[in-house]
Amino acid sequence: MKTSIEAQRKASDELVGDGYDFGYHVTADPLVRYLRDRRLKAGLEQLRRRGALDPANQSVLVVCGGAGGEGIMLRREGFADVTVSDLSPATLEVCRELDPELKTRCLNAEAMAELADGSFDLVVVQDGLHHLPRPALGFTEMLRVARTAVILIEPHESLVGRLIGTEWEVQGTAVNYVFRWNGSFLKQVTLSYLLRDRATVLPRRLWDHNLAVGKLVRRCVPGRWRLPAAKAVYAALTPFNRLGNMMVGVVLLHDPSAAGSKLPAARTTG
Repeated sequence: MKTSIEAQRKASDELVGDGYDFGYHVTADPLVRYLRDRRLKAGLEQLRRRGALDPANQSVLVVCGGAGGEGIMLRREGFADVTVSDLSPATLEVCRELDPELKTRCLNAEAMAELADGSFDLVVVQDGLHHLPRPALGFTEMLRVARTAVILIEPHESLVGRLIGTEWEVQGTAVNYVFRWNGSFLKQVTLSYLLRDRATVLPRRLWDHNLAVGKLVRRCVPGRWRLPAAKAVYAALTPFNRLGNMMVGVVLLHDPSAAGSKLPAARTTG
């Protein structure tokens, strides 16, 4: 496990050293912003509908946050207290350069012992847990340090994923298996850890092929029509979301919209 974690850290550090352009995280291009942000916005919308979203007063931890793409997006959504965590000090340095208002912490998502239980209102991950050797452990650590909710955005187990999806990702010397989730697994891991009968688990399945959609509309559609075209592609796929390749999973540790929803205290560790 240690070797795998160290390989991931080294690969991220080398990406920075090779001069990788992280500028797409801060671009104002409306097409890129839409393709980049739509999944996380879907997770935030789930919280908003249940009265659990208060950006001005909620703290957020982004796990496996890299150069801060999710953190930057959350700041644009009105969150003032956002911390981006990652294994790679070099990547976090880029994060601070892109947005000096972001806080950063160098953390192993599988073992965030430096953080007390319930340290942050919201804990978020997007395309990060499947880089870990033990993704479920990373998720339970997210549950542990969250007070209000967790948003998990990861590949969904599917026939399409098995047939044409990536099984192994390679970056430099780092290799990871692309772990895929589903709603049942998300609920079982959540309830097994929290020991709460009434924790609200909200798995949403959808399609996400942002690189392909971006290339398609840039190639085939005039400039000002590209964003509407990309939205139209995903709108056309919406009736088939139950077959989608991506999961936006939300876990509410306290659901303000549920009658009598005061929950017993979460299990503490240590």
